[in-house]
Amino acid sequence: MVEVIILGAGLSGLTCAYYLRKDYSIFEKESKVGGLCRSERIDGFTFDYTGHLLHLKKDENKRLVRKLLGKNLFLQKRKAWIYSKGIYTKYPFQANIYGLPEEVIKECISGLREARTNRKRYTVNRKPVDFKEWIYRNFGRGYAKHFMIPYNEKLWTVPLEEMSTEWTKRFIPIPTLKEALAGARGRQEKDFGYNIRFYYPLKGGIEKLPKSFLSHIKRVNLKTEATRILFKDKKIKLSNGREIRYQKLVSTIPLPELIRIIDRVPGEVSKASKRLRYISVFNLNLGIERENISDKHWLYFPEKEFAFYRVGFTSNFSPYLAPKGTSSIYTEVSYSKDRPLDKKKIVKKVTEDLIKAGIITSRDRILAKLALDIKYAYPLYDHDYRESVAIVQRFLRKNNIYSLGRFGSWEYLSMEDVINQGRETAQLISKQVGK
Repeated sequence: MVEVIILGAGLSGLTCAYYLRKDYSIFEKESKVGGLCRSERIDGFTFDYTGHLLHLKKDENKRLVRKLLGKNLFLQKRKAWIYSKGIYTKYPFQANIYGLPEEVIKECISGLREARTNRKRYTVNRKPVDFKEWIYRNFGRGYAKHFMIPYNEKLWTVPLEEMSTEWTKRFIPIPTLKEALAGARGRQEKDFGYNIRFYYPLKGGIEKLPKSFLSHIKRVNLKTEATRILFKDKKIKLSNGREIRYQKLVSTIPLPELIRIIDRVPGEVSKASKRLRYISVFNLNLGIERENISDKHWLYFPEKEFAFYRVGFTSNFSPYLAPKGTSSIYTEVSYSKDRPLDKKKIVKKVTEDLIKAGIITSRDRILAKLALDIKYAYPLYDHDYRESVAIVQRFLRKNNIYSLGRFGSWEYLSMEDVINQGRETAQLISKQVGK
């Protein structure tokens, strides 16, 4: 009998263990901790499993991360830009269109004026019924045409009419008309978004954060996967043949994977889990034999001619992630069941598109290459999302199973959100276990 079993040694599972005041054991199927908060080293380059940055707002989280990483922590101000029509504009697009062709600027501003003065034109209800309508209502036709719709269709892989809007408020800044006009005239003084500044380990890549938990927690069992959960008996079967009883179960594995291994799940719950949709990301990392390949942290690409929706420069997160005289790049291409990816051709296509965008040249020597295929990258907020997640989570909570993390809770969460969930779950369980 273990009071608390934690499935998965990603950031949420490790944080939960750190704050637990009860007996626990962690089981992780991979050979090292971190989940997707991991790094790989190839030929002197350190590559993360795509971009992982710490946007910390809560003082409690800042204290935790500083305690874990100490002096190995680097704070930077975001340098994020959009590349469209052959021109770089500062992020976010809706507040920084200065430099684009004059006709594009006029179309964006006139559309925004129209949207702000006549929002009822885009919806008969007080709230938009889908994401596309939300875009038109908040930004107008120009911003929708030149960035919002093409970029989000590229990222989410589905028609935007299929998506709800409950996730948008936090992740998509909505400038006032005055702020948009300032951005159109090159007089923007304000920074927008939740990720204006970010923390990152100075050395070792993002996996230094999950690894730093290991000196503070215990009973981390690697290469050990849960194969069956008998929720009525509060018993778990493991890949090594062991069976363990528990009082509370914390899971950080994706909800559909969790439901699949639970014995005798009610039909309604099983059907709800199968309705959950998600976006996958193909992440190609390159080490280039040329220094200072860019002065930016990452770029957004809304146009269809480029396969990737985002390109970042890992070597700008920290000078220790690439050998002297080189640069490192990460690229992200999203795909799903709705828009499959030809994985045999995508590496060549991404490389060609980097050249087309002027980021690298055909003469640049590629010193290192790492392709990472991330199955679960973003939960998709469609119109069935809220009801389906609620059905699954009610069943789990009723049976003393706490599912957390981006894909355990099936929410679009930042790293700080995941840390918050881990701590809050630990505090809740610590009060309940043993009563």
